[in-house]
Amino acid sequence: MNNSLLEIDKYLDGEMSDIEKQTFETKIDSDPLLARELKFQQEMRVIYNNQKWLEGDKKVLEKKKSQQMLSFFKSEEANILKNTIEEVVSQNRSNSGNRNSLFLSIAATVAILIAISVFLFKNPSYQDLYTDYINIDNIPSLVSRGDTNTLLEEAQLEFENKKYKEAIRKFKEYQQNETSINPLTYIYLGVSYLELHQYDNALLQFEQLSKSNTLQSKKADWYKVMVFLKQKDKNKLLETLQYIIADKNNYNFNEAQQLLKEID
Repeated sequence: MNNSLLEIDKYLDGEMSDIEKQTFETKIDSDPLLARELKFQQEMRVIYNNQKWLEGDKKVLEKKKSQQMLSFFKSEEANILKNTIEEVVSQNRSNSGNRNSLFLSIAATVAILIAISVFLFKNPSYQDLYTDYINIDNIPSLVSRGDTNTLLEEAQLEFENKKYKEAIRKFKEYQQNETSINPLTYIYLGVSYLELHQYDNALLQFEQLSKSNTLQSKKADWYKVMVFLKQKDKNKLLETLQYIIADKNNYNFNEAQQLLKEID
């Protein structure tokens, strides 16, 4: 059967001459075992080579999770897995008495890859979405040239170092002692509360931001979305997102549209 497997491989790889191909096809017609082996090898190649489920639709690849999956399949881990699959297939093909082992080996490796793709394509959790959309690093700096407010500088540094309790203490001290409050402190303080799961305090800060009548006030609804996202409060989340997408001029209009799609 080893010679037959070599012939089958040569036939399926299109490496036979016309005469060899005709001779082999005549053998298939007269040898049921060989015909069955050919069909088996054809099916195995379909399983092993069919990667449409990996490549996905081009529209799907535009999404963040799809890009994550694409990145994985370009990674060293995926390359190692691919090489392992090829080694298993190569070793088992040379063993004529182990056809079932070949099938199980390929099926198992395909199942592993499917499991990986399912994991990467699964619906993101609210926490995942919060992480994707909060964009803490994009909050404008409080400290500008010529700014002499040391307390604000220290508060921002605590925030950047993720020392949110210290940041809260200093931002509160700043707000209590200033008559003209920098509206960005509402965002910094609100996000600090949010990171510590103090949702009511966070919402209070974003309400203050909304009432500040500054350019920053337009961001208040988006940060409320972040609160409802972290709270997993879908009703309020949808309600606020719908409010944002009702007007293209609202802050993070496009992000709100995308987040709505990911939630649904």
